[in-house]
Amino acid sequence: MGRGIDIARVNAPEHAAVLDDFKDQLLVIFLKRLKRYGDDLIFPVAETDDTGQDLVGFSIRDAAFHFQVLKKD
Repeated sequence: MGRGIDIARVNAPEHAAVLDDFKDQLLVIFLKRLKRYGDDLIFPVAETDDTGQDLVGFSIRDAAFHFQVLKKD
């Protein structure tokens, strides 16, 4: 993950920086929402290591981000 941002760093470093900031903001939002619903914010290392077959996709509709977790082909 992140290869697209790494590629952008060469020709469009300002775009890569915006994407890095966006990812940081999303992580904060996701964790705050989990906490609000009472979920523990504990993630086993094995669970994070087991994400190689997954992708995150999103679209913007009605002034809101809509996220999906998808499987790689």
